[in-house]
Amino acid sequence: MSTFNILRGLNRLVVLPVSGFTLGVATFIKGWPNESDSLTLDDRVQESSKVHYTTKQPLYLQRSDILQRISELRLYEQLMKDPNVKHSFQSEGIPEGHRFYHVGQGQLFGPGKLEIDPLVFMNEKQGEITVFYHLGKDLANERGQIHKGVLSLLLDEGLCFCGFPKLPSKRGVTAKLSIEFDREIPQDSTIVLRAHVSESKGRKCIIDGSLESVPQRNIINKVLGQEGSNKGTVYVRSKCILVEPKWFKYFSWINLFND
Repeated sequence: MSTFNILRGLNRLVVLPVSGFTLGVATFIKGWPNESDSLTLDDRVQESSKVHYTTKQPLYLQRSDILQRISELRLYEQLMKDPNVKHSFQSEGIPEGHRFYHVGQGQLFGPGKLEIDPLVFMNEKQGEITVFYHLGKDLANERGQIHKGVLSLLLDEGLCFCGFPKLPSKRGVTAKLSIEFDREIPQDSTIVLRAHVSESKGRKCIIDGSLESVPQRNIINKVLGQEGSNKGTVYVRSKCILVEPKWFKYFSWINLFND
């Protein structure tokens, strides 16, 4: 084999692939800025006319009335006071440069769709997550019920996020997602995603979760002045098997995601 053929072979098999991969990673990282000046849930929700700060997702794209109602829930107050729970808006983990390409923060976000920036409460120590969403009319079918595909997306995303901290590299992929639809969810509904890690070992973990209605006090609770339960009506149940591919460990030095 001539020297020319050897060099051409090395170019095709080594130089070009490595150069292309390196350029791709460098371009991706450059477009994934570090944005640390975001709003946290420590600030109580106010009427839009009184707000003087900037959120990751502009308030004019959100339902301020829904945010206010959520902030008044007993469940919300308990989560806010729990020192083991980290609270954030979903968009805080999606830099602005990539938000358009994220399904929940891009195509499905805005008036008539996901009408608030989902409120995320994460307890890494317990392996638990609670997320508040509001589903608008544009996410519903002709019968006014939320599309099951949208619910599947929320569950896949939420359950994976719940399990990430339990994996060695803190990132993984869905190996299996099973979903049981118990009840339809009507349009213009505020719902709660709850999930917890039920099993974790090495590069694999199993997460159980559900989508529920917002917990409300019933008539008896109101008459007796009781707080009521923190549990709502369960609409959907789900189980996710999350795994970390072996090759993920080789890229742990690249900060592709915000913590």
